[in-house]
Amino acid sequence: MSHTSLATWHDAHGAFTGPRWRTRPRPNLAVIFALWRARRRTRQQLGVLDDRALADVGLSRTQQRIECAKAPWQP
Repeated sequence: MSHTSLATWHDAHGAFTGPRWRTRPRPNLAVIFALWRARRRTRQQLGVLDDRALADVGLSRTQQRIECAKAPWQP
């Protein structure tokens, strides 16, 4: 099942040509879930870094806590 939306189109001279249907591609759920798993894994690894390693990465302890508190679907 594809998602559709109604869009209005204009010709090369800017004249209104009326509504046309266009389709949006469906998201690939496998890719989305793989991205979420990678974010979760990365944030878990970030959560165990000590102050020296955080300084090497350029993050403060507060920034670490904020990033680790995010849900996997949050960028």
